[in-house]
Amino acid sequence: MSLEVDNYFIEKTNAVKKRYHKDDIIVEEGMISRFFYYLEQGDLCVYHFTEDGKEFLQHKVREHTFFGEPATLLEKPFPGTVKVTSEEALVIKIERAKFMEFLSSHLDWNIDFMKTIAAKALGRSDALKNIIFQNPEEKILNLLNNYKKGKKGRNAYKINKKRNGTDARTNSRNSNKNH
Repeated sequence: MSLEVDNYFIEKTNAVKKRYHKDDIIVEEGMISRFFYYLEQGDLCVYHFTEDGKEFLQHKVREHTFFGEPATLLEKPFPGTVKVTSEEALVIKIERAKFMEFLSSHLDWNIDFMKTIAAKALGRSDALKNIIFQNPEEKILNLLNNYKKGKKGRNAYKINKKRNGTDARTNSRNSNKNH
């Protein structure tokens, strides 16, 4: 589920479209933002930096979706750094006060916005449950299925599986002969 930001919304909220380039940082981890963000075009990733400075990918942001809305709604620090991973990205920035004003006067939009946040929370809860309680094969299968679901309407990826190729890469055929 996602909300489409149209010209009416942009006009009523005085939203601003901003073009970013590969490796640009839109929001840094720990920052408290005065803006809601909507990815119109391009690819973004949300990273967390470990104590030793390594990047840890939290998730990817899909086109035509808001990102960072819980932190902005609650006026709390962003839990990750948002970085552009495509050559370019077009992001719509909406001031928090204007967005809240719009939601209070547009009940249908308010309900749809709450539903998108709830759907994201439920999806992340399911993902966490899968990580904790599933065996490795189930984790990989769920990861691939979720990735495939996210690719609808875009170029899908086909993963060719051949027993011999898989056995050779994992060395499983040889290890079975020795036992």
